[in-house]
Amino acid sequence: MNRFVIANTCDCIGCKSCEIACMLAHNEQRYPEPGQHLQSRVTVVNTGSASTAVMCHQCDNAPCVASCPTAALVYQNDHVVLDEKHCIGCKSCILACPFGVISLTTNDHSIAQKCDLCEQKNSASGPACVNVCPTNALQLVTQKQLTQIRHKRQQETLPGLRAARQTGRDKLLLSPKRSDPDKLPANERRHHFQEIYQPFKPEQTCQAGERCLECADHANCRWTCPLHNAIPELIRLAKQGRINEAVELSHRTSSIPEVCGRVCPQDRLCEGSCTLEGNSGSVTIGCIEKYITDTALKAGWRPDLSGVRQRSERVAIIGAGPAGLACADVLARHGVKAVVYDRHPEIGGLLTFGIPSFKLDKQVLATRREIFTGMGIEFVLNCEIGRDISFSQVIEENDAVFIAPGTYQSMIAGLENEDATGVLEALPYLIANTRNVMNIAEDPENPFVTLKGKRVVVLGGGDTAMDCLRTAVRQGATAVTCAYRRDEANMPGSRKEVKNAREEGVEFQFNIQPQRIVLDKKGAVAGIEMLLTELGEMDASGRRRPKIIKGSEFIIEADALIVAFGFQAHAMPWLKEGHVECDKWGQIRIGVNSRYPGQTTNPRVFAGGDAVRGADLVVTAMVDGRRAATDIIDMLDCEQAKATKAAS
Repeated sequence: MNRFVIANTCDCIGCKSCEIACMLAHNEQRYPEPGQHLQSRVTVVNTGSASTAVMCHQCDNAPCVASCPTAALVYQNDHVVLDEKHCIGCKSCILACPFGVISLTTNDHSIAQKCDLCEQKNSASGPACVNVCPTNALQLVTQKQLTQIRHKRQQETLPGLRAARQTGRDKLLLSPKRSDPDKLPANERRHHFQEIYQPFKPEQTCQAGERCLECADHANCRWTCPLHNAIPELIRLAKQGRINEAVELSHRTSSIPEVCGRVCPQDRLCEGSCTLEGNSGSVTIGCIEKYITDTALKAGWRPDLSGVRQRSERVAIIGAGPAGLACADVLARHGVKAVVYDRHPEIGGLLTFGIPSFKLDKQVLATRREIFTGMGIEFVLNCEIGRDISFSQVIEENDAVFIAPGTYQSMIAGLENEDATGVLEALPYLIANTRNVMNIAEDPENPFVTLKGKRVVVLGGGDTAMDCLRTAVRQGATAVTCAYRRDEANMPGSRKEVKNAREEGVEFQFNIQPQRIVLDKKGAVAGIEMLLTELGEMDASGRRRPKIIKGSEFIIEADALIVAFGFQAHAMPWLKEGHVECDKWGQIRIGVNSRYPGQTTNPRVFAGGDAVRGADLVVTAMVDGRRAATDIIDMLDCEQAKATKAAS
């Protein structure tokens, strides 16, 4: 008798737990490795008002079986199964399937992919998707059970017999609306550089945690978090007040969770994929993450490394940004001595010097430096590789090296008069301002610039542009304008940051593109000539390309222009000393004919973060650093085992 999974649309809440459970079940319960693409055999279809899971119906007289020319698809154990050895990737079954639920995956060769009811996964309790569904919207049934369900529903339709029931979707809609953290009033915060968001109180954390549906342990929020933080469990522990357990769990996957809680773009990652997002608003995951670590640290929590066996190896880390700190953290927890070099006077890299204090209080990094030092991590600051110490010496004195210097080269606009007085690069402007706020001596190469009393225009629509706009406001600029060539919906920056900038008095002008910088008689910036644009076809990133409207020129008057078009790899000539190669964009090459994904062309040197990826997120840099640390430890273990074997 045929068996198959049925989906009840009335109970489906669109949480995608079934998709994730399916992918994990077919990947030995492991999250994907870097570059690995997992494809689910079940797809959640969401129309906004309703959602349902779609998968193989295990059809009797299935057209996919009949269409297969190699008998790779056959009936077995009362359902349709695929024998990958016979599959030739011809797509006949994909075309034949009336439900569109067979796909093609490519490894060494193309193979059809379909639901197998987890028959090969030793799942005694049934398919993974059925087991994980939080509302029991999925059921594994036989043809006989399906007939019984049909008869029951027919009876329920008789007058007076159909009982009202609360469905999973009904329960979802009853969830209280999202409550964001309190923030300082705009007219107050625009005059200082303190963090604007107030920390959650215990009762706020509990209320926010109660909203979590706990879709599954491997919920969609956890899946979309690059670190795969155990978000549902962390929320559960936080609302129960079990902070020490929560902070220990948080540090199993994250090295600086109090930072991620503040600066991660949760609206594009975990919170953006929350099941409640399209209804009553996503759970405030970032605030809860921040609350857990801040509360634990105030109470005196520190990592306990008393049980760690110290090793003899020493690893150098170049760059004290998120990738470097994450690598050092994991190494220290495994007893490996980590020595971190950085050209700045404090740790954090752009976390400290690139992100303004109103988003990330610098005491947060100072506390983390104290914690890392207590873990045995050594910091060598105000030290630039190639100037204060040679790369060759670093390699020679250490058993392995991890490079994570970030990206510091600003992308230019390519405009006429871009070198004029009053034209500023975003990153040097932000770094110099942060040093001033922190009372750190001015860097002669990047002097402090105040925009007090000036009319300021910022080109760009990302988070760095928002940082520049909001910094200019706090410096006392008389007018601050953001000029962006697409519309607001296509801005790459955080929606939260755009809202904050507006509240603080920033003017936004969309669908305009700079043409040239207008100068006054002294050769300084007087304005910028713009052209109106309209959105055309999609580009490679999925965003619509801006097209210039001819004859639409106009000028925005300005005393200062900040170019915030992003960053690219800066020159690192010292890499040649260590035979470390870069690609044509100046980014460090990794994973080329190597055993480990983060290994460079020098097998003893690993790399990660923005210097490899290009400008990206704090959380993805941390993923690189943590992964590199585990690979370095594995390499050291292999070498130690070889040495022991040779000695015996």
